[in-house]
Amino acid sequence: MQDSAPPHIATSVKQLLNLHFGNDGIISLHFPTASPPRSPDLNPCDFWLWGYLKDVVYGGPIANLAQLKNRITQHIHNITTETLRSVVEHTVLRFRLIGENGGQHIEHFLNKSNLTSFS
Repeated sequence: MQDSAPPHIATSVKQLLNLHFGNDGIISLHFPTASPPRSPDLNPCDFWLWGYLKDVVYGGPIANLAQLKNRITQHIHNITTETLRSVVEHTVLRFRLIGENGGQHIEHFLNKSNLTSFS
């Protein structure tokens, strides 16, 4: 999609997806089950992990690809159980707020500093 190409919604692709998953098993604007608004915000990897890793991994210069891979691995292993528990609790909060607000946007209910800086 970065080159402005449309998503893969050709008839043959939709037929294949429907055959394997059924219309109700596919979340897309082009199927009966539309994707929830701002759905990337529902995924802890999108709203927390990637930002966290980017901040800690790129804290200093990186000499080569091997060093980058090592830093990513090291920082993933350094994530504490308490931090993961906090991430899950905030994910549940997001799901609850979305449910309570009929699937509408929830950003105005969230304290961004509480959701982005887990300890």
